[in-house]
Amino acid sequence: MKLELRTALELKANAFIGATFEELILPEGMIEIPGSMCEDCRHLKRVVLPSTLKRIDIGAFCGCEQLSEIVIPDGVDYIGDNTFQGCKSLKHLRLPSSLKRITSELFDNSGIENIEIPESVTEIDYWAFFCANRLKSLVIPNPVVQIGRGIVTAHKCFEGVICHAKGFHVKNEALIDDEKHELLCCWTQQKHYVVPECVRSISDFSANSFVESITVNQPVELTTIDTFAYNMNLRKIDFIGGVSGITKDTFYNCLKLKHRKRG
Repeated sequence: MKLELRTALELKANAFIGATFEELILPEGMIEIPGSMCEDCRHLKRVVLPSTLKRIDIGAFCGCEQLSEIVIPDGVDYIGDNTFQGCKSLKHLRLPSSLKRITSELFDNSGIENIEIPESVTEIDYWAFFCANRLKSLVIPNPVVQIGRGIVTAHKCFEGVICHAKGFHVKNEALIDDEKHELLCCWTQQKHYVVPECVRSISDFSANSFVESITVNQPVELTTIDTFAYNMNLRKIDFIGGVSGITKDTFYNCLKLKHRKRG
């Protein structure tokens, strides 16, 4: 089933939420896609966007698990949070050269394999590629000045992050904010991991099924409530230099964790 809109119009949020069509063609003249427009359209496979489009609002295609074909036109400068979250069939997508920001959870739990972040982007928000477990690598370009926590997670085919952004660097399979000395994310497949000595705070070290033990030799602060959540095989963590910021959810769903040693 195909839905083709032939004249430009202003659609409302949630316009087609849960609809069963497989193809959507939007008309020339349309400027903005509203929030959650096609959320949970689980049969949607193909979307044709107009060349006049400038903005895609939050969650527009969230949960469209069969969506595999969509071309975002040049001129789009904003794609909202969660837009492609859960789009497990979406393997490839070209981001427009006008885009300014990779918003939070944009490709969370998606099937994206390859992505090129354009030089126009200056911000990458938290969990942008969280649990995108087919992503092969991520290159962060030089113009980026702000990076959120947990932008990637560890998985079998992930080769790592290459960071050209000033003020950030990669060490021991972790992305570190130089000014805050903060570990933003870690994609290690090591069983026994030692946090780099330069780290003074940790914001996200979650959803890692490889690591079994973590050693932190220096004093650190945990800056989020669920810093080590969903580390399913984590059995031991040693904060030898001391730790602050532990909450009831710090180790949420770390089902094998038995040893937490504080300095």
